[in-house]
Amino acid sequence: MQTRIEGFIFTGTSLDLADRQVLKLYGQSNQGSFLVTIDQFQNYFFVEANKPTSIRSLNGHWAEKVSCSSQAILLDKRRKFESEGLRTFEADIKPLDRFLMDNRIFAQVTVEGDGVMKNGLLTFINPNITPGNYYPDYKILSFDIETGRDGRILSLAYCARGKEFDERRTIVLGSGAETPDVKFSKDEKGILLFFQEAMQRIDPDIVTGWNVIGFDLNFIFNKSQQLKTPLVLGRGTRPFNMFKNARGEWFVNLEGRVVVDGPRALKMNFFSFESYSLNNVSKDVLGDSKDIDEDEGINKWDEIERRFREDKMALARYNVKDAVLVLDIFEKTKLIDLLLTRSYISGLLLERVGGSVASFDHFYLPSLHDAGLVASNVDDVEFSGTGKGGFVLNPKVGIHSNVLVMDFKSLYPTVIRTFLIDPLSRFARDHETLTTPVGLRFSRTKHILPGKISELLERRRQAKKEKNENLSQAIKILMNSFYGVMGSTGCRFYHEDLPNGITGSGQWILKTVIDFLEEKKFSVLYGDTDSLFVQLPAYEDYTIQAKQLVNEVNAFLSEKLKQDYAVESHLEIQYDKFFKTLILTSTRGMDEGAKKRYAGLVEKKVDGKTVEEIILTGMEYVRSDWSLLARNFQYELVRRVFYGEDIQEYIDSILKKLEDRELNDHLVLSKRLSKPLSEYVKNVPPHARAAKILFEKKGILHRRPRYVMTLRGPIPVELQHDDIDFDYYISRQLAPIADSILALFGKSFEQMRGKQLSLF
Repeated sequence: MQTRIEGFIFTGTSLDLADRQVLKLYGQSNQGSFLVTIDQFQNYFFVEANKPTSIRSLNGHWAEKVSCSSQAILLDKRRKFESEGLRTFEADIKPLDRFLMDNRIFAQVTVEGDGVMKNGLLTFINPNITPGNYYPDYKILSFDIETGRDGRILSLAYCARGKEFDERRTIVLGSGAETPDVKFSKDEKGILLFFQEAMQRIDPDIVTGWNVIGFDLNFIFNKSQQLKTPLVLGRGTRPFNMFKNARGEWFVNLEGRVVVDGPRALKMNFFSFESYSLNNVSKDVLGDSKDIDEDEGINKWDEIERRFREDKMALARYNVKDAVLVLDIFEKTKLIDLLLTRSYISGLLLERVGGSVASFDHFYLPSLHDAGLVASNVDDVEFSGTGKGGFVLNPKVGIHSNVLVMDFKSLYPTVIRTFLIDPLSRFARDHETLTTPVGLRFSRTKHILPGKISELLERRRQAKKEKNENLSQAIKILMNSFYGVMGSTGCRFYHEDLPNGITGSGQWILKTVIDFLEEKKFSVLYGDTDSLFVQLPAYEDYTIQAKQLVNEVNAFLSEKLKQDYAVESHLEIQYDKFFKTLILTSTRGMDEGAKKRYAGLVEKKVDGKTVEEIILTGMEYVRSDWSLLARNFQYELVRRVFYGEDIQEYIDSILKKLEDRELNDHLVLSKRLSKPLSEYVKNVPPHARAAKILFEKKGILHRRPRYVMTLRGPIPVELQHDDIDFDYYISRQLAPIADSILALFGKSFEQMRGKQLSLF
C-alpha cells in the first residue's frame, strides 16, 4: 500500500548480500517505528585519471568516478588501482554515510513507497526518501543489573518510558512472593529471557544505563554465551553481539536500537561533574541518591549480598531505582533532546553524534562535489605542521577595580566567514585572491564553509529568539568544531593553512583591538583567545560606558577590515561581564601572571537592583582533586580580600580548628583513576595507592577513590585513618593557595602562621 510518513532515523547498517549492497535505516515516525531497506544503492569512489575530466581533486589531480554494486567490489577495485600506482579519492567513505550525504539527509526524512507492517515495523523497500522536518516521540529503556561476588546475576531491573507509558520491572534470582513489578527466576537463564521479552515487547528506540556498554551489556553478553542462550535484543532476528575496537573500547550491536551510555553522553555534551558516578550525578542533578549510598560509608557489595540473602524485595528496590535515576537525569538535563538535535543539525545518526570529522564530511562533501571537486582519502593526508594557538596576553598581576570583560561571539566561525577560509577557497586561492592578516591566500568568490556558517548563525539567532536552548547549543558545538577538524590529520580536508589562517587572523584581531583600546588610554589587563579584560575609569553607571566601548570596537573593526582587506566584517565583540574587583595572580613560583586563572567580584543589575557574586575561574576552588578544606580556604581568602576583612585572623582560626580536629571531615581527597589499577606500577600517585589498598583490604575497586593523607601515606576513607598528616594539609593544600593571594600584599603564608601550634 502506498504510504507516506514523516520520520527520524535513529540508526542504520550496511552489509553486502551476494553481489548487492544493502542499507537498513531504522527510525520513528508519525506512524510508529519504521525500517527502510535500500538494495539498489551503489557506493563509489574516485580514481586518478590520465587525461582532463570534469572532476578534480583538491590536490590538483584529474579524477573519474568508479561506482560499485557492493562494498567488497569497491575494496577490490581500490586495491587494484592503488597497486597500479593510481591515486584514489574518497574510497574510505562508508556506504551508509555516502547515501545520507548524497541525499542531503540530516536524520529527518520523508519516506514514500509501499509500506508493509512486518514484525511491528512499518517496512519499506527502495522507497523515495527525501529530507524532512519531523521530531520523534521516542521510546527509551534504562536497565541495570546487580551481580554477586560469585559471578551470578542476582537481579535485573528496567525502567521504560514513552509518550504515554512508564513501565518498571525487576526480576530477582531465587523465589519469593511476586508483585506486578517484581518477579523471581529460579535460574540466571530466566533472567536473561525476561530481559529479552521486555526488549521485544516494549521495542525501545534507545537503550541506556550507567556504564551500560562496558559493564551491564558486556556481562549479559558473556553470561548468554556461558549459558548457551543467544539473546535477540535488537529489531532483527540475529542475537546481539559485542566487539572491541583498536583502542580496546567495547561496542555493542543492537540492530535497530541506539545504545546511549550515561556518563559518556554527559561528557560528550559538555556536562561537568566532580564525579561521574551515578550517585554523585543524581545528587547534583536531582537532589536524590541511590538506595545504597556509598557516600555514607556503606559497603555496596556487602549490602547487595545481604539483601539478596535476607531481603530480596529491598534488592529489587535498589536495582530498579538505579534504572529510574538514569532516565530522571536525562529528563532533567534534556540530554536525549540535545542528542537528537545534534543529530539533525550535524547529519550524523544518533549513535555517532559527537564525531566532528564525520559531521564535517557530511556537511561539506556534497557541496564540494557540486563544484566538481573531490577530497582525499584520510590515510593519504600528509601532515605539514600543527596550527598556531589562540592569542594570550599575559595577565597584569594585581588587584584591579572596574574591569569590563568583553568577548567575541563565535570568534573562529566569524573569522572563517569574514576571511572566507575553507578548503575550496584555499584550492582556488589564485582566483580573485583575498590575503589574510598572516599572509595566507584564499579565494574571494569560490568557497563553501562561509555560507554554511552564515546559515548556522541565522538558525542559532532564531533558536535563541525562540528560547530553544538545545538547538542553540547543538549549532554552537557544530560551528566550533570546524576549526579543530580542519587542523586535524584525521580529516580529509586537513591543510595547515586552514587552522593557521583562522588562528592567525584571530590573533591579529585581538592585538589590533588591544592597540585600539590602549590608544584610547584604556588598560587591557588580560586577553585570551576571544576575550579581553579592560579596566574602565570610575563611573557611576558602568553599563553605559561598557556598551559605548563595545560599539566603538565593533565600528573600528568594521572600518579597519573594509579599508585594509576589502572584506565585510562578521565579527562581533559583546559585553560579557563586569568585575567590581578582579584578582589576577602570578604563576606559582614565577613572576609572570597565571593564564586562565582569576577571581572576580561581579557586579550586575538584576530587576533594577545591584547584586554581587564571587567568581573563581581556573583556581583550586573549582577543582575536585583538592580537599574541601583547601577549596573553602581559598574562597574565604578571596572574599576577605574583596571586602577588606582581616586575613590574619582567618588563617589563625583555620589552623586552630585543624589543631582541635574540627575540620577532619574536610580533609578527604579524591581523583579519578585514568587507567586500570594494575597499570599503576612505578611512581604510583596517592589516589592510585589508596585504591590499591582498598582493593587489597576490602576487595572494593573505586574508579574515583576517596582518601585521606596520613602519616602512613594515602589511606582510603573506608579504612581507619586517625593518624592524619596535618603537615601535609598545611604545606601542600593551604600554603600554595594562601601564597598566591598573600603575594599580592608582599606577604607569605609562612610569615602569617604566627606561633607554631603544638599539633604541627
